[in-house]
Amino acid sequence: MAKKDQKKALTFQESMVEALKKFDLKAFKNWVMKYNKPLWTQFKKADETVQMATMCKCICNRTDMLATEAHKKAVRWLKEHNMKGRLF
Repeated sequence: MAKKDQKKALTFQESMVEALKKFDLKAFKNWVMKYNKPLWTQFKKADETVQMATMCKCICNRTDMLATEAHKKAVRWLKEHNMKGRLF
């Protein structure tokens, strides 16, 4: 009888954290397209600034990412693009 390999599949949250830690819009787009179809329908229509702001806001909302380099970059990006009143 063949032995089955037990591959560890990334869960929904683990794959989101991996996509956000990269601070890469393309990786975040791929995650949204795969796991969050309702967000993807609006996300693909938005321009790149709104997409980047959405990704940064997702990073800032996660408490497990507060001490990461991606969180620092996200806060810096939101500050530089004056998103304090338009996004929240």
